[in-house]
Amino acid sequence: MAVIDIIVGVKNEEEYIERCIRSLLKQTIQDINILAVDGLSDDKTREIVQRLMDEDGRIQLFENEKETISTGRNIGLNASTADYIAYLDGHAFVDEDWLEILYTSFKELEGKYRLGGIGSTYASPEDDTPFGKTVAYCVQTSFGGLGTSFTEEKEIHPVETVAFALYKRSILVNEGINYDEKMTHCEDTDFNHQLRNKGYVLLKHPEALVYQYRRKNIGKFFMQMFKYGEGRYKLASKYRETLKYYHLIPVLAILYFFFPLISLILFLIGQINLFYLVLVWSPVILYIIIDVLYTLNIMTRQGSLKHASALMIFPAIHIGYGIGFLKGLITK
Repeated sequence: MAVIDIIVGVKNEEEYIERCIRSLLKQTIQDINILAVDGLSDDKTREIVQRLMDEDGRIQLFENEKETISTGRNIGLNASTADYIAYLDGHAFVDEDWLEILYTSFKELEGKYRLGGIGSTYASPEDDTPFGKTVAYCVQTSFGGLGTSFTEEKEIHPVETVAFALYKRSILVNEGINYDEKMTHCEDTDFNHQLRNKGYVLLKHPEALVYQYRRKNIGKFFMQMFKYGEGRYKLASKYRETLKYYHLIPVLAILYFFFPLISLILFLIGQINLFYLVLVWSPVILYIIIDVLYTLNIMTRQGSLKHASALMIFPAIHIGYGIGFLKGLITK
């Protein structure tokens, strides 16, 4: 029995999985097991994991026939016998002291808080694509973060949800906490909300860095945001208290956009004058100005024109999420 079991959910991660697992094998805390849960990969992911298993007996491989992240996490939870569990995605990797930071902080702070879990902070890998890096910079802003755990912080502090967290397994077992397998997205937020409903506190650690590779183009990123919007609707349906005002802003913006389109048609056929057209379009114009300002800020801070794609990424976040949420509402 190890001190910490790390659940690594994978599906077609042949490009990243070896770096992910090797980063865990190099942790300063060596008393660990790595539970790789594969969602029926059809690339070389399983072969890579099996080769690494031959090198190190701390790696175990499980099969996730249902293929969803939440199911994979439950498989890992049910297989774990460690004192603590953590999780990592197959397309991410960590510094050598990642687990030590989380574990030490948990031990130090569980006397101060009724601590349920302590989570990590997202970071952009040095070798990520320029587009991937730009996505990371966008979601770390208040304009692009949608109130998520992506946003930058400087101190350990309580949060509503955490990512890539360390949990005490006995708490999860005693409280009956597991992943809702109907949640295809926002499964971590759902999991963490169960802990908060039991009176536990979640903390986010700014120094526990997880380097996660992002989607490589605007189309794939848009679909990710669309699915996130669907997941957020499912979460709000299950726990209405999780829905905040900022989650609804993109949805309302999508609905509002019909008015500028109608006003443009009315203007072209002479039914309204220019003043009313500009008045109706003013929120859209304001959004574009904010989009441009945030894009310029990212480009200036990073000193590169490569991050001009932020101009498209911010709308992809808001429009993709908004449409996804609306789909969930319409098809409930």
